[in-house]
Amino acid sequence: MSVENIATRSLPEPAKVLVLLPPSYEKDTARRYPVLYFLHDGWGNERSLDSSGVAAKVHALMTQGRLPEFLLVAPGAPGSWFSDSHDGVHRYEEFLTRDLIAQVEKRYRVLAEKHARGITGISMGGYGAFKVALKHPDLYGAVSSLSGALIPIEWDDLGRYNAFARWTLKRVFGSSRGDNSLASNDVWEILRGLHFDRPPFAAHLRAGAQDIYGLNGVAAQFGAFLMEHGVPVTVMLEPGRHDWEYWRRALLSIAEWHGRHFSYD
Repeated sequence: MSVENIATRSLPEPAKVLVLLPPSYEKDTARRYPVLYFLHDGWGNERSLDSSGVAAKVHALMTQGRLPEFLLVAPGAPGSWFSDSHDGVHRYEEFLTRDLIAQVEKRYRVLAEKHARGITGISMGGYGAFKVALKHPDLYGAVSSLSGALIPIEWDDLGRYNAFARWTLKRVFGSSRGDNSLASNDVWEILRGLHFDRPPFAAHLRAGAQDIYGLNGVAAQFGAFLMEHGVPVTVMLEPGRHDWEYWRRALLSIAEWHGRHFSYD
């Protein structure tokens, strides 16, 4: 496991990205692997999977043969909503969908095709995963969200959210009613303008039933909205809160779900 620096024109400084290689990577030099991209929560960073112990547990399950092998790649973007900022300075969506994929596929032995790529995230990162996938449906074969902040974010919605969420949303998307990019980054508005004749990717929403922000209800509602627009989705609501005590165990189920949906050749 290492933290890589990836230079990109999408950001004013190189991006920090955690990379977890599968157990057989160094020995089986002819093998290529799928990649799961992980997007952290609003308080997190590229080391969240390491500091929480999830990365080590995922690696152990792969070593034991209880989880298919894949690379786990986690870019750091605190408070960014993994989006292009309204002022154009930090273009995280552009980075995720262009230079990050390109550099991972250049530096590592990975399968460079849609069905060998998955994307997931927790809270803010769950929003980022689905927003990026809906806007770029050609990139990922499977998309999931854990306690995802899949909330409406147009200007008049902001008053319903806590101070941190409001501050980060305004900082990223614009602080003026008359000059912001909130609507164009609202996953509900993005999906409202789409209808897929064939499923664009496998989709999974997961949340704890005791989520303090009510994101379990949001998962159920957004899941129904996805279905209406041609995106079949499984929704799992289970005991848990909006915290790492829940996420540590639920992320293992997320990893297993992605493992079942990867193409391995």
